[in-house]
Amino acid sequence: MLDQQIDNLKKEFTTMSLNVEAAIKNSLLAFAEQDLELVQEVIANDETINAQEIHLEKQCTQVIALQQPVASDLRLIIAMLKASSDLERLGDHAISIAKATNHFENEQRDEAIDATVIEMGQAIQAMLAKIIRAYENLDTKQAIEIANQDNEINDYFKRIRKLSLREIHNDTDFAESGIDYLNVANHLERMGDYIINLAEWIFYATEGKITELGRNDL
Repeated sequence: MLDQQIDNLKKEFTTMSLNVEAAIKNSLLAFAEQDLELVQEVIANDETINAQEIHLEKQCTQVIALQQPVASDLRLIIAMLKASSDLERLGDHAISIAKATNHFENEQRDEAIDATVIEMGQAIQAMLAKIIRAYENLDTKQAIEIANQDNEINDYFKRIRKLSLREIHNDTDFAESGIDYLNVANHLERMGDYIINLAEWIFYATEGKITELGRNDL
């Protein structure tokens, strides 16, 4: 019975993961194409993700209370419980990027910054897709590799910051756009942090310890 309940939790977790993945993909597509209808779709879907987190949290705590799992089963359930919160926060950042797209309707856009933001977003999407697969297989090696990609995300953020500040310096009318570009980049950078958190929960589920990932010494 416990095995079946854990399988059900895994399925719910995967469903939530895929919904968050879709939210991020759509928010970035809306940003790239200035698609305000898609912005509203992303925002509306936030309620679904929030509801999934609440339901998964209740299911996890109920299984712990009624079945009293131990060892690896308990760690896996706790990892899903904690990771669902990180997934929900990833969804929140997708919402923030979608909302920022509304601002750009009446602001200047810069081709070079747009291209760098899109590249950064693609890197985030690739990391998330990999971490979802790593969760399904509890693949710690993959989790470590994904976490070590954080330097790439940080480099993208620095590039966007440099480009935005340069344009603001050259044209003061670009200030609002530059700030919004920096906000979008910041949301993407925070997404990278939450993906690392997900990797750390995989490590906890399999190894039984909290380990700080995203470093090259593991």
